[in-house]
Amino acid sequence: MLKEEIQYFSHKIERIILYKSLITTAKELEEKILNIYPEFKDLVEEMKGISKGADVPYENILLFNLMDEIVLQHYWKLPISGCSAFVFRNKDGNLIIGRNLDYGVFVDELPLCPVIFKYYPQKGNSFISVSFPGLVGAYTAISQNIYLSINVSQSHKTEIGAPECLLTRRIIQYSDNISEAIENALSPYQGLNILIADNKDAVVLEISPKRRKLRNINEEGFLIVTNHYQHPEMISEQAEKLIEELPIPIDGTFVRQINTKEREKIIREKILSKEEISIEDAKEILQSVSTRLTLQSIIYLPQEKILLVAQNKTSPVSYGIWLEFNLN
Repeated sequence: MLKEEIQYFSHKIERIILYKSLITTAKELEEKILNIYPEFKDLVEEMKGISKGADVPYENILLFNLMDEIVLQHYWKLPISGCSAFVFRNKDGNLIIGRNLDYGVFVDELPLCPVIFKYYPQKGNSFISVSFPGLVGAYTAISQNIYLSINVSQSHKTEIGAPECLLTRRIIQYSDNISEAIENALSPYQGLNILIADNKDAVVLEISPKRRKLRNINEEGFLIVTNHYQHPEMISEQAEKLIEELPIPIDGTFVRQINTKEREKIIREKILSKEEISIEDAKEILQSVSTRLTLQSIIYLPQEKILLVAQNKTSPVSYGIWLEFNLN
């Protein structure tokens, strides 16, 4: 299952101009990560299993999973991701979450093969991950108790930290509530805005390799997350240039993102214009900040455990059909 899709992406990876250099970097980074985070070995075994099952080189799967960290380390001025999310508390107290994942790799292919993975690990909690073939991270994930998604927020360059795949898996797999999720968040390789929610509440953990601060749902009943820090004490951790100023993805596609602060403004104006946010309203909000890099759009109702995932043959996927899943 998914063997053909993984083989396809493996071949695409091998055609990247910097392929050999990227593979060398991936191997070096893997060694560094294992020395600092021995638990990364579990994900290495998963990646090796994917490699064996799909009959593709392990190094290609490793590269795909460490792409963000590799770009950060050696191609600092070549960012490849940008995302938008919001949480709104309706009058009945129930939350509604909307999330776009924007990514600058394989923008023509990834919309064709979104996957909802169901994990039943030997250790920790079961969870689902809305992802793509070959990836072991949990960049948009839901367990019985919490919701998790991440947005890159470029911080100052660092030499080492937990990769996104390990950081997200540690949170979703080993956390039973928001407090534990915050405690389980390892210091990242690059800055992140981590949205964590349960049935009744939500927070954004703004985190860099050196600092972390929390943002809670505001007095007006919502949270907005894009690709910059909003907590006053995190501003100094922000990199000098944000994602939208350097918009060339790793595979050569040129797509100019909507500026991260402009996306925050658009979402805020949409939310403030409404007293309640329905599923249709959430779709409209996500569409308003979508670009060609929008490869995943989801809406989640934590109280009802209803998940909607957009499906489209081309990006932005938010303009396609929405499939509904009852996670109960």
